[in-house]
Amino acid sequence: MSNLSDFISSFEENYGKLVESVEIFEETRASIIAKRGSYIEIAEILRDEYGFVIPIAGGAIDYPEENRMEMNYYLDSPDSDFIVIYRVHLARDDLVLPTMTTVWEAMSFHERETKEMFGIDFEGHENMVALLLPPDWKGGYPLRKDFKGEGVE
Repeated sequence: MSNLSDFISSFEENYGKLVESVEIFEETRASIIAKRGSYIEIAEILRDEYGFVIPIAGGAIDYPEENRMEMNYYLDSPDSDFIVIYRVHLARDDLVLPTMTTVWEAMSFHERETKEMFGIDFEGHENMVALLLPPDWKGGYPLRKDFKGEGVE
């Protein structure tokens, strides 16, 4: 499905009850915010039914003033002229998601980086070892907005 408006209409009609919102975000991007309980199901639908087989990137955004974080996945399809930004909100006291590597194996490094930098745990991830920080790092999560770095010698 190459047309963004057609995609939005189809997705809302078929799966709107499983998500918090679906909208056009800029001219060439769709934004889908998943309900937490349908997070993996919607990812599989995007891959299998809409052809979003190319995971471009994944990462988190910290919103401390709202006491939440947001996990984002940027997805592309060879059959579309737009990108889907697939998102899910997480309360800061519940930073656990099922791994997306069961849907897109290429998300492995993105989830490892997100774990190190933001502290989001990905249940079922088979290789959650240090990627960027030293293995014995105990200094917190460097990309959280409340991070107070002390420096490393």
